[in-house]
Amino acid sequence: MFIGLQGSGKTTTCTKYAYYHQKKGWKPALVCADTFRAGAFDQLKQNATKAKIPFYGSYMESDPVKIAVEGVETFKKENCDLIIVDTSRRHKQEAALFEEMRQVSEVTKPDLVIFVMDRSIGQAAFDQAQAFRQSVSVGAVIVTKMDGHARGGGALSADAATKSPVIFIGTGEHMDEFEVFDVKPFVSRLLGMGDWSGFMDKIHEVVPMDQQPEL
Repeated sequence: MFIGLQGSGKTTTCTKYAYYHQKKGWKPALVCADTFRAGAFDQLKQNATKAKIPFYGSYMESDPVKIAVEGVETFKKENCDLIIVDTSRRHKQEAALFEEMRQVSEVTKPDLVIFVMDRSIGQAAFDQAQAFRQSVSVGAVIVTKMDGHARGGGALSADAATKSPVIFIGTGEHMDEFEVFDVKPFVSRLLGMGDWSGFMDKIHEVVPMDQQPEL
């Protein structure tokens, strides 16, 4: 089950996640349980069609819990082994939406709840991620928009608040601009240091030989 804030790129990330696993031999499917945002189902349908991934949603049904249950049941019968449920994006102040998210989680019993966050959210990330974790047990984090200027320190805050690992990062709009999270380059980028080993070489040049072991 995918959860996230408004504008975090959650729906696109659902498809990228499905597409990534499809290439690895999984049989994914997408369920649109976001009935809150007009156009959410259209967006998911468009993305899924482009990636040739089966999807489920409804223009008529307004109850996300019902859609989630029907979608998951449908794809279980079709032997899909990775069923992704997209929920309404929300803000930590929206109590009703959090309740809805909790209900969807209760009926679908997801193996993994993924919190999607936009890296430019910065310092607010901790509070937001914590608010989500109080409603459902977040198991992993995906950070989107890693192609911009913000360095993504918020990702570490979300990580701390949810006590969950960052598993992927989104690096652009396209379907394949999605990669497994790797700590070293992320931290280097975060500190604005570029290449770590180059940085170590500089230290060796500057620090006298006898002090290097302590350093």
